[in-house]
Amino acid sequence: MVAALACMAVVMMAGAYGSPATAATQAGTLAVTAAGQAKEQAYTRAALLALPQRRTVTLAVDPEHIGPQVEAVPLAAVTGSGMTPDVLRLEAVDGFVAELPMDTVTTAAGYGVQPWIAIEDPVRPWHSAQGEDLGPFVLVWVGANAGRIGQEQWVDRLVSIQGETSAIARWPGLGLPATLPRSDPAWQGQTLFLSDCMPCHRLNGNGTADKGPDLGLPVNAVRYLTPAGFHALVRNPRALRHWPAARMEGFPPGALSDADIDAIHAYLARLDKGTPLR
Repeated sequence: MVAALACMAVVMMAGAYGSPATAATQAGTLAVTAAGQAKEQAYTRAALLALPQRRTVTLAVDPEHIGPQVEAVPLAAVTGSGMTPDVLRLEAVDGFVAELPMDTVTTAAGYGVQPWIAIEDPVRPWHSAQGEDLGPFVLVWVGANAGRIGQEQWVDRLVSIQGETSAIARWPGLGLPATLPRSDPAWQGQTLFLSDCMPCHRLNGNGTADKGPDLGLPVNAVRYLTPAGFHALVRNPRALRHWPAARMEGFPPGALSDADIDAIHAYLARLDKGTPLR
């Protein structure tokens, strides 16, 4: 399975960096264009359920609250062959864009965890605690150790999966200076930003997600968020500031430690363009 995923090269229905394929999602289809194929293939619920790899799987961890048992197919079941990507780019209809490193997939397989595409039963639709539609497809992780997968790499409302080069290769502006000592916590912050912040936020215009604000423009977040304030925001956003359209969920210590949050703050500070407050 890991080998098949490593060969994956899937492009979005609306183009490599276009908007999510809303129409396809509303129609209950998942469009996949695998390497070596001339045309995209649109999988309906029925088509996915008809795949021989389809199973009823039990979710040991269920952050999206769609389980505990779901019908699903392995992610590898809908992929083709081609160049090995650095990451899998997973986009949801609401603007969430997860960057899943292939190293994470390989490592997860080593402790018995694999990514699957869960398929919603229209008779029993999936909804969040706030009543939001979570279907028709959700990227889930199956295995007893699934709790080791970060919460930003479980993707509901999935519309596209694309094999890509690394985020730093696509957006060099996200990279730290090569002269920065490797002991600097900002390096760990860079890794964490790419996995846990970039699904919703851009930085200095780099990235494609638009679920949350750019953390570098027009002013870097560290200029108005002290380390203590940044911790409070990451842990419980609604306790710090809230409005009806707010969508950010907090990160518990099990997802991001205090040291992790400090490292992300240090990373943002290193990429501060120096724009003064006005």
